[in-house]
Amino acid sequence: MMNHKNPTSSMKKSQPFRNTLTLALLLVFCAYLRTLFQQPFADDEIYLAFSNSLLRQAPFSELYRFFLEPANPWEFLPLRDFTYWLDFRLFGDEFVGFHASNLVWYALSLAGAFCFFRESVVFCRPDWKGRAGILSLAGALLFAAHPAHVEVAAGVASRKDLIAGTLGFFSFALLINAMRDEGPRRRHGKIVASALLLFLACFGKASATAYLVVASAILCAGIRTSKNRAEKFGSLFLFWGLISLACVIHAKVGASTGIHIENAPGVFAMIDRASRITSALTGILLFPWPMRFYYDVYGLGNWHWLFSVGALALSLIAFHRLTKKPELWAIGVILVFSPMAVYLQFAPFSTWSLASERFVFVSVAGLSLLLIDFIGRMRKPGMIGACVAALVLPCALVTWQRIDAWDGLGHALLDAEYWYQPDFHNAIRDRILFTLIPEKRHDEARMLANRLQRGYAVDAMLKMIDADLAYAPLRERSPSEIDDSDAAQKFCETSARLRESIADGRGRILTETDISYNSILNMLERAQKFRFGNEKRICPVETK
Repeated sequence: MMNHKNPTSSMKKSQPFRNTLTLALLLVFCAYLRTLFQQPFADDEIYLAFSNSLLRQAPFSELYRFFLEPANPWEFLPLRDFTYWLDFRLFGDEFVGFHASNLVWYALSLAGAFCFFRESVVFCRPDWKGRAGILSLAGALLFAAHPAHVEVAAGVASRKDLIAGTLGFFSFALLINAMRDEGPRRRHGKIVASALLLFLACFGKASATAYLVVASAILCAGIRTSKNRAEKFGSLFLFWGLISLACVIHAKVGASTGIHIENAPGVFAMIDRASRITSALTGILLFPWPMRFYYDVYGLGNWHWLFSVGALALSLIAFHRLTKKPELWAIGVILVFSPMAVYLQFAPFSTWSLASERFVFVSVAGLSLLLIDFIGRMRKPGMIGACVAALVLPCALVTWQRIDAWDGLGHALLDAEYWYQPDFHNAIRDRILFTLIPEKRHDEARMLANRLQRGYAVDAMLKMIDADLAYAPLRERSPSEIDDSDAAQKFCETSARLRESIADGRGRILTETDISYNSILNMLERAQKFRFGNEKRICPVETK
């Protein structure tokens, strides 16, 4: 007599393992609760713009303005900016509320990733359907524990990554579910809803436009056997049309606000830069220790060519495979590399750095899919548990340490970056602007500025030091003491030279290979505006 396995009995046996994975996922999420009491840092205050009346005071009847004008001078992200408006309405200036909203979005991203994983498992491996929940929990656990998520969860300015990623995951899950739905009307409705979610994601963060590659791969895999060619090409046209519209909107806004910068150092230099960025981001994804706030892509050796060419070849193989048969590993590979494409600086934008941990937020989900495909081939829960633990525990430890590094913030994290990478220009910039100049260590700042590797950057930084020295005698004076004084005249001259030096640097960026030097010019411009708060009154002619 044949022995048939009882499905109910099998489910009962797997329940303790499922509960363990769920508890582990909750514990990892709870580690991020320590971010609630962190203070604004880096771009947080810039993007929140506490003096921005649209974010702080716009009544409900004027919310349409978010869709007509950028809420900050750099980006048109109405969905992201609406969440900031809501935080100001709910919490005022209490920054803990903004962090709480970030954690809500992070929890939603975990839910979206889990739904996406589960739909992917059932779609690609129907024979694993009974274990889809457990496998998806294991993938979500790795996703939550990955150290590259700390910057996204801890930095309020990175909420755009959370919003875009969350909507992207739910869009992918809905699209895959549509591919499995045999009812044409329901399928068409889900495809439209998925496309609209992806379109909205592009206004959480512009880089979500790269998610179109993943959606296209899913569509190619799901309707490859469809005899209805109109459905096949109509679905692709819908996604490509909406995302193209989003790209046009962002390009126009970028051109009008100045966030887009002209940069044409030559074809080979751009390909070399893209190769370095790809290798650096893949390194952050696969080897997330030690974590950095800045990554110097030009510190990589020539091995980056092997890495980036391999990534391109693997992506093409995965895409080709999906046109033949749905495969978890193929979707995972495409999800790993396609979100990186928008950061490769073929169409350069102003940026803090060419590589950052938040840039791989969505790519981690692709890595999780690869893990799911691997452990799904294991039959024993003990083997699956050992494999998941071997990957998740080290990641969770590094994540805990990374949250500690962000805790309290101030400029401690930036100071640490200088000690890690004392020759990297971003670290030198922050050391001078946030430590040496405020502490009036101008001679040391001057020596450090001369270590920058670009002459225009050296000149601009030295002019900033000169301007700060010239402004020092005026800082404590009353308005009547400042007017027409020799010190005021000297400050106005040095400040004007600083603006000229920054403008000269902007011209050099046109052919600059490492366009992250533009961040030095941006930071100097901001420092001049905020450090010399009454410059417009002291030097009304020079500041016009």
